[in-house]
Amino acid sequence: MERFAIDFGNERTTVAVEPIGVFGKGVQSLGLKPPISEVVVISDETVSGLYGGKILQSLSDAGFRSSSLVFPPGEKSKSLRVVERLYDELASRRFDRAGLVVALGGGVVSDVAGFVAATWKRGVRFAICATTLEAAIDASIGGKTGVNLPSGKNLVGVFHQPVHVGIDPHCLHSLDMRDIRAGLAESVKHALITSEEFFNWHEANVQAVMELQEGAIEELIIRNMKIKAEIVSRDARERTGERIILNLGHTIGHAIENLCSYELRHGECVALGLIAACRLSNKMDILDGRVTDRVVQILQLIGLPTKLELRIDADQIVEVIRQDKKAVGGASQFVLLEGIGNLVIRQDVTDAAIRDAFCSLC
Repeated sequence: MERFAIDFGNERTTVAVEPIGVFGKGVQSLGLKPPISEVVVISDETVSGLYGGKILQSLSDAGFRSSSLVFPPGEKSKSLRVVERLYDELASRRFDRAGLVVALGGGVVSDVAGFVAATWKRGVRFAICATTLEAAIDASIGGKTGVNLPSGKNLVGVFHQPVHVGIDPHCLHSLDMRDIRAGLAESVKHALITSEEFFNWHEANVQAVMELQEGAIEELIIRNMKIKAEIVSRDARERTGERIILNLGHTIGHAIENLCSYELRHGECVALGLIAACRLSNKMDILDGRVTDRVVQILQLIGLPTKLELRIDADQIVEVIRQDKKAVGGASQFVLLEGIGNLVIRQDVTDAAIRDAFCSLC
């Protein structure tokens, strides 16, 4: 079992690659003060059916009083309506400030459960038990929580660091292969923002990862967790600007995700956004076109989309990007590549260039 801690000033997250059956012991070992009065596990209906009983038993074995709350699966549940219903459930249970919220599931669950924990009675502690690849290598690390609005993705949210993150790689075997592929988009992104060596690793190990070979999957998860942890720990609340590099591929990707009404997975939109970011970089004469070709090739090998099959108007993409939460003074900030592991933040990307990059996906 791999275990390490991430420090965020006065906050600390313990991360462990561990079976769900020992999740309760992992929380118990933190020795939180004040002691946890009770645990509420928040999950979606699908994940709860698979692992809800197991995590509740694990928490009970560790001496915690626990219960569960569920909501429908999917990105559309990242809404204030669902959050309000969860608040009502917590109120009916008289859930107090010494309680612990546990998010059991993927990125949607951790976003929703974390937001509920951050705002219930001005904030209670929460932990994550990640069951998807996207959550394991990205969403579970960094404390981002929030919900979507009709006008954009993740426009309402707050930073709230989990006290513990548990990741069980065996859960990946219950996922549809489409979800495995979608999660890998974030790993490709991490490789692009850190090192040629890690990108080469993806090219050499893509088949082993797709087959969920234990050694390859564990290495993939651990390397990604440590990359995300290192970046986030330097800029936990996006104050210094260092954390923005994690947004590579997300500006156009989020706009696509919003405008397709979440018919595509988050990772599928990120894959398209990575290609668009590379082509923007090519257009601005800062990136060799051969790098873009390699990015397209690895995404194709994984089985991620490199062309957008849905009809979306380029002007709508520009309009949604104007609402991006990372915009400064009305100017969108684009993370672009000068090379693998070599990034630049640009605010001078024109609407015409955005349209061209988006249209190259169609």
